[in-house]
Amino acid sequence: MRPAHNTSSRSRWPAREAKACAIRNVQLDEVNYPIGGSIMQVSVQGHNMNVSQRLDKYVRNKAERLQRYLPGLEDVRVEFTRQSTKRDVPKSVELTVRRRGTLLRVEEEDADPFKAFDLALEKMYQRIARYKGRRIDHKRSGAAALATEDEELLMAEALPIEEETPPAAPSPKLVRIKTFQIVPMSVEEAIEQMELLGHDFFVFVHADDSRVKVVYRRKGGDYGLLQPEK
Repeated sequence: MRPAHNTSSRSRWPAREAKACAIRNVQLDEVNYPIGGSIMQVSVQGHNMNVSQRLDKYVRNKAERLQRYLPGLEDVRVEFTRQSTKRDVPKSVELTVRRRGTLLRVEEEDADPFKAFDLALEKMYQRIARYKGRRIDHKRSGAAALATEDEELLMAEALPIEEETPPAAPSPKLVRIKTFQIVPMSVEEAIEQMELLGHDFFVFVHADDSRVKVVYRRKGGDYGLLQPEK
């Protein structure tokens, strides 16, 4: 049973403090759901916006169903972001699921966060269908039998979409290995180098901490930074 939210303390917050909470990063409770005999963790976050309890409940109820279609799912993370305080500015949502070390991620945006999440969920269904198809086809094409964790994909509930059947085509192969020299630099220098090369990403070693990181161009023209956990 999902733990009830304690709203008594929130109701006593001064209006000024409540407003401050709405414009800073807010992370709601993480709840473990026992589904299909396993534990799936669901987390909902809001960045520069307040995630209402109604939206939180709506997202969690739909997130629970994902393990029906993708057995072995370990966690689901939903992140809402508002770039401006204006009411009609689109809210972006990033939906990420993890299954045995594999990440699937989609992004969508809409002025209505409920609609933004539904759009992301539809895109995730397609991503799951593609992932399941590739896993099963890859195993069937080899000599080895389906592993137990892949056999359960065959037993999963059908996705609530019309799954596309891609035309038969040879699987992509690794056809090139490129080596390059990694030079310590700042994030700004890495972005400049990426632009000069005309690439969508660039691997570099950060000059401050000597860690390998990746800058990349996000949809919409902004930049992102990938770095390993410490």
